[in-house]
Amino acid sequence: MQEIKIKVNAKINLSLDIKGMREDGYHLLDMLMSSVSIYDIIYAKKSSQNIILMDGKEADKNNTALKALELLKKYFGITMHVEIQKGIPFSSGMGGSSADASGVFYCAYRLYGVEMEKLLPLALKVGCDVPYMIYGGDARVMGVGEEISPLTFPNMHLVIAQKVVGASTGEIYKNYDKCGGEKGSIDKVLDNINITFLPFNVLEKSAVQLCPEIEKAKKALMRYTDKVFMTGSGSAYVGVFLNEESARKCLEGLDDMIYKSYAVTKDKGIEEITI
Repeated sequence: MQEIKIKVNAKINLSLDIKGMREDGYHLLDMLMSSVSIYDIIYAKKSSQNIILMDGKEADKNNTALKALELLKKYFGITMHVEIQKGIPFSSGMGGSSADASGVFYCAYRLYGVEMEKLLPLALKVGCDVPYMIYGGDARVMGVGEEISPLTFPNMHLVIAQKVVGASTGEIYKNYDKCGGEKGSIDKVLDNINITFLPFNVLEKSAVQLCPEIEKAKKALMRYTDKVFMTGSGSAYVGVFLNEESARKCLEGLDDMIYKSYAVTKDKGIEEITI
C-alpha cells in the first residue's frame, strides 16, 4: 500500500473528572468519551520527506500532526506526505488536533506496518486524547490518557453548538487548579446512562469564568433539551435528543453560532475511505 485516505471522527466527553495531579504536573483524568459523526479527512502517502498540508496550506511547527510525523521519523525512520481537510471545529473540545495526530499514526500503521502497540506510547507523547482517538467508540479513559476501557453506550442524536472560541486548554486547567469545578460521579453516570443521563464536566466552571460568552451556546441548547454538557475544555456544548427530528428542530432554531451541527455517536474513531 502506497497511499491511504481516512476519516478521523471527533470526540465528545460525556463526562470529565479530574482525580488529582502527577508530580510532573499532568492532571489525572477520568472521562467517558464517544466518537461522533463530525470528522477530518486525511490523505497520506509514502514520501522521502515529511510534508503536512492543512486545508491546502503548510502546517506550522506547533501542529500536532507534524509532531506525530517527527516522532515517527525519529523512532522508525518513517516519512509521509499528509494532507488534512478540516471538518472538526477549532478550539471546541472535540479533539480536532488530537484527531489529526491520531490519523497520522494510523496511516503509519497501515502504510508501513508498524505495530499499533509500538505507536501508542508515541501517541501519548503528542496528547492525552490521541491514543483514544485512534480507536474511538465508547470508552472510559483514565490516567493521562493511557488507560482506555471500551464500553457500549446507547446511540445518541446530538446537536453541537459553539458560540465563540474560548480560552486555551492550558489556561483552563491552570484556572481549574485555582477555582475547582462542580464534581459528579463517573460511576453514577455509567449506572444511569440508559435511564437518566447525568453528564458533568469539572472544567466547565473554569472555562466559563475565563470566557463567559461560551455559555450562551448552553443556554440556547437548553431551550430544546435539559441534557446539555460542555465537551473537553470547551468551548462547544452538546445537547442530547430522543431522535433526529427533535435534534434538527433545535439546530434550525440556533442563531449566531460560529459552529453548529447535527451528529450521531459512532462506534470507531477512524474509518478508511476508498481512493
